[in-house]
Amino acid sequence: MADPLDTVYPADPHTQAKHRILQGYLTKWFTILSRQALKVGSNQRLLYVDGFAGAGEYKNDVPGSPLVAINAAIASSNTTVPIQIRLIEKRQDRVDHLTSLINQARARGLPSTIVVDPPIVGECEQEILAMVTEYEATGCPLGPAFFFLDQFGYTSFSMSLVNRILKHEICEVFSYLNWNMLHPFMADPDKRDGITKAFGGDEWLQVVDLHGQQKEDRFRDIYINALNRRGGAKYVYPFAMRDDSNRVIYWLFFSTNNIRGLEEMKKAMWGVDRSGSFEFSDKFATLLGRLFSYSEDQLAADLHKNFEGQEVSVEHVQLFALTSTPAVTFKGALVQLQRGNKLTVVSGQNRKGEFSNPQMMLHFVENPVPNSLFGQ
Repeated sequence: MADPLDTVYPADPHTQAKHRILQGYLTKWFTILSRQALKVGSNQRLLYVDGFAGAGEYKNDVPGSPLVAINAAIASSNTTVPIQIRLIEKRQDRVDHLTSLINQARARGLPSTIVVDPPIVGECEQEILAMVTEYEATGCPLGPAFFFLDQFGYTSFSMSLVNRILKHEICEVFSYLNWNMLHPFMADPDKRDGITKAFGGDEWLQVVDLHGQQKEDRFRDIYINALNRRGGAKYVYPFAMRDDSNRVIYWLFFSTNNIRGLEEMKKAMWGVDRSGSFEFSDKFATLLGRLFSYSEDQLAADLHKNFEGQEVSVEHVQLFALTSTPAVTFKGALVQLQRGNKLTVVSGQNRKGEFSNPQMMLHFVENPVPNSLFGQ
């Protein structure tokens, strides 16, 4: 899809919110994964790849994703291994502007552990496939690696590219799908090949005759399922961006095979939206998230509802909380349930109120059945 925008253009509030999520996650990722890099072979480096790097900044000196990544790397400069940053952009004018920004950063002085490669002029999928193929041919591990695929349209990379990346150990993808550009054209036969490429299959066609919120939700869920089944992601979590009329423009999708990665990404998302809805709206850009938040009380109720009458491990509870609720932490909710006599420890606890052992077994007490009107 053609990109009609200028070399440098204004950043909408939702774009800045997206970059706050990215910076929040990368700052943690660089720090945590530097330890992992020492365990996965001779590369011993962290790799950040931006497939749609743009010009590096927006108007009024608002940093773009390349500078966000560089700033996150600087904030994590106590890492024990180098951080390699590779940037891809198909427009020469933007590559030229980005190169000048990188040169300015180098002139100010970058830590020796941060290696910013010269930006590549090219198409995202073609360049990343070549990069992955090169690593595979040499036998060097691709990961730890984080791929930011923030495409302009919806056909700039395929589901097979996501799969190719996620086949490698300690690799993650943070990608974008534009609902605003997609839903008006779903009935157009000329658009179908591009959408099918993005999904890796044509099951998205089942939403063509749906309407409204049902169509939007079903389309998102089908894409998540495709990321699981075809992309090879064990865990996928979405974040919606809305315009100044509060309509969905696009979703970001975080795809990983590491539960700790999911936990840290959800923390970064919570930094932008504390409502538990995992969305940002330009209409409410002056507010910190929404005016309410998903509380520990709500999580306790959701955990009890899901596991009532069952014996499960702490690890299983954590997995449910991270993948099926807005929560990031869960131990406080377990303490609350235990104090309310809705939870008992079957095995593995050292002290009351501690749930640090993932193998600890818990019993979620069934609610008593209320007496009938006739006392039966």
